[in-house]
Amino acid sequence: MYYKTLKLWKKNIMNLITINKIIEELESNLSMLKDLKEESIVLDSKRESCWPNFKYLEGEIVGNLTKTRTMALDDKGYIHSLGYKSDMHIVTDTLEDSIEKKEKGYKGFIGNVKASDGYTYFLPAWSSTLGKLNRSTGEITIEEKFGSCPQIRSGAEGANGIIYMPTYTRTLKIYTFNPATGEIDNFTPPKPTTGGFFSSFGHIWGAASDKEGQIYMPPALNSSVAKIDTNGEFKYLDGPPVNSGVSGYSVKYVGATYVESVNKVFCLPRTGKTILVINCSDDSYEEIDLPADYLKVANKNKNFNGFLAPDGWLYSAFWGDTKCFRVNPHTYEVQWKDYEKDFADGKPTVQEGSGIMSPGTGFSTCALTKGQDVYLGLAGTSKAVKLEY
Repeated sequence: MYYKTLKLWKKNIMNLITINKIIEELESNLSMLKDLKEESIVLDSKRESCWPNFKYLEGEIVGNLTKTRTMALDDKGYIHSLGYKSDMHIVTDTLEDSIEKKEKGYKGFIGNVKASDGYTYFLPAWSSTLGKLNRSTGEITIEEKFGSCPQIRSGAEGANGIIYMPTYTRTLKIYTFNPATGEIDNFTPPKPTTGGFFSSFGHIWGAASDKEGQIYMPPALNSSVAKIDTNGEFKYLDGPPVNSGVSGYSVKYVGATYVESVNKVFCLPRTGKTILVINCSDDSYEEIDLPADYLKVANKNKNFNGFLAPDGWLYSAFWGDTKCFRVNPHTYEVQWKDYEKDFADGKPTVQEGSGIMSPGTGFSTCALTKGQDVYLGLAGTSKAVKLEY
């Protein structure tokens, strides 16, 4: 009798364990479905008639030049932008939506990396120094690190904590920076072998790391996608030549953005006619055509760099004109809109409304997402732009 009772208890306990496991699995599945539904609702809600609102920030910084190509947010809500080819330190107050030019400026920087050590690093193109933002204090410091101007265009932090910085040079150099030791180094990877004459041109502009710390770098002038794995090893991905619909000295891709929800890197073009999508799970890649009606009216220099917006789409940053395109990372749907009237700001022309003297200096450059807003880097206009989602 006792044996039968114990056996029955054991059976009941096993049933309870099984039921609990089933409940846990159902709860997990429901949570996943809820997340997918919410993401789908966000993406589906942003159809052609629903685009972010355009807003000029308070304050003006005049001049016929590209003022900055960097943006770094500190913990107090201020965005710091250092100068590109002019001495500049622009501070954007995201609470007051205003810009201010500081008395002391810095020159020669393009691109920045938000590192895991609490600093954001400004990368040098036309400078021999490395800029540092202490995100907790908002303090900017400059360190002499290079013997000459290295022509770095972007960077990303790898799994080993090292920041890898490709250069826009024919004989490609990859600079490395170890935040723990402060050491700068570099190496020269092999030349690409696919794509004809320009395959030997190293030039890389963009870089992005995935959740594993792998770094992907799209081609600027050559036709190969580069990668640095978690061990710091460099290689070119297997696949067809990347052409982006252009050839010669036309810059194909100028940036790279990782989208964790799909585990892919999206690279938006500058003069190219396609969007490059790299699948981080298997290192495959493909190019998506931009809409034909958009290409008919768009400026050759379509985009400076892309950004992942609060609505889940990837957007281009205005460069040679007032047009913006976006891509849905889940469906690859591409849409575009012209913000000409917004840039004109009630004035007869875009030039009067924005203060731009030459479209060659750009309507904006990089972009930074904060909450439900995106702030765009001040380029040739005198006013800075914010997009509200």
